[in-house]
Amino acid sequence: MPKPQLAIFDFCGTLIRFQTADRYVNFCVERLKGNKIVQCRHRLVQMMDKFRIFKIYNRIKPSNNFRKRVILWQLKGLSYRLCNQMAKQYFETELLPAVVSPLIDKLQEHLAQNDRVIILSGGYDIYIHYFAAYFGVEETVSSKIAFKNNVCLGKMDGEDCMKYNKVRAIQSLMTGVTSYCYTDSISDLPLLEIVDNPIVVSKQTPQKWASQRNYKQIIWN
Repeated sequence: MPKPQLAIFDFCGTLIRFQTADRYVNFCVERLKGNKIVQCRHRLVQMMDKFRIFKIYNRIKPSNNFRKRVILWQLKGLSYRLCNQMAKQYFETELLPAVVSPLIDKLQEHLAQNDRVIILSGGYDIYIHYFAAYFGVEETVSSKIAFKNNVCLGKMDGEDCMKYNKVRAIQSLMTGVTSYCYTDSISDLPLLEIVDNPIVVSKQTPQKWASQRNYKQIIWN
């Protein structure tokens, strides 16, 4: 009897054409031009970018993802209802038009085979769950925005779902299954190394690091 199959899909750059986390925050900031506190924080973030504070900090602590955390801080104090409303708009207007069609086909192929499909992402759960519901994916593991009493705390709830945190989140599910992983990023190498079928997603041309490891690649335009 064949083993059950587990298909793990990265989100940003794999199912969607771009990095989605910071772009969601910027989407919200753009729609909150009348909120003086949000706009003040946004100007501070722009100044930090201008003076290369994020790049300098990243050299000191490259695994801290400082820029992502500061960008998320801009949403502190907003209601969950508002953040969720904007997440739905973000999905409908920004994410859905930017799907990577060959990977959506793969996603639907695994679902049609009744494989266990999981979206595993450093993107934020607040908009990924709209994507998952639309395409019929029941399981997602992602970075979470922290809320308390339905108010955004401007930080993550738990660890950022990146690099080895992805492995820790998913490793217990790999026993007794045939596993697939689809991702565009070398940062997911720890995950690619432990699945049965590592598949790298590449835009237009093969990625050298994936070719060196003889990984199968899906090329999209």
